[in-house]
Amino acid sequence: MLMGRYEVRMLYNKAAILLKGKEGSYIVVGDLHIGMERKLRDKGITLHTATESMALSLAKIAEDNDARKIVILGDIKESILNPDLVERSLITDFFRKLSRFDIVITLGNHDSRLDEIVKEDMRDELLLDNIALLHGHAWPSAEAMQKGYLIAAHNHIAMSFGKYHESHKAWLVANLNYENASKFYKKINKGIKLIVMPAFNDLITGMPVNEVREKNISPLFRNHIFDYDNSAIYSMDGMLVGSPASIREYR
Repeated sequence: MLMGRYEVRMLYNKAAILLKGKEGSYIVVGDLHIGMERKLRDKGITLHTATESMALSLAKIAEDNDARKIVILGDIKESILNPDLVERSLITDFFRKLSRFDIVITLGNHDSRLDEIVKEDMRDELLLDNIALLHGHAWPSAEAMQKGYLIAAHNHIAMSFGKYHESHKAWLVANLNYENASKFYKKINKGIKLIVMPAFNDLITGMPVNEVREKNISPLFRNHIFDYDNSAIYSMDGMLVGSPASIREYR
């Protein structure tokens, strides 16, 4: 899909988006949660560190798509407040392996004190032509809501199927609910769409959209700014599966 100066492409079987433009291309990922393996180890689940493989995978995706720029949509670290020395070391090593790329971070709810560890370009949101990129835990700016696309992370999009309710990462594309959105924003692009990414960390499958939860973690869905139940859910290989409402009914 072409949005202004950029083509927006969800990469097959990768939790990543390519923004391809004449002025250069970006790879967009979200929800790294570096240090999660430490949390699992404390629960008795021993894993080799996923941080190095995650850095190498991200670098390869960028190189394969001729992208010199990377946007990370928040939740760089697993800890919400103060990271311990091990997590700090993992974060430092991750960005060292990606030092040849230009990186922008849109800060998430897990990124407190991240600026004490790395010195990348950090901001609340990134506006590129007709696209706004942000983590997704906070309200977009008024300017972002006038773009053609919002791209966010935060929700860890997934779906569950089968006898044992296996969870699989997925993509979500939602339309604006203009009636509700106009209660919060004076000027809105009525055609704006919201793309919510799966988590990039392989240790995170996500929150299945076809499991009912009392409260959605995104303010955009919680306040019905975008239509969650009737959004389009795509599998990682690009197949349109249905909407959360229809998948829930099927299950």
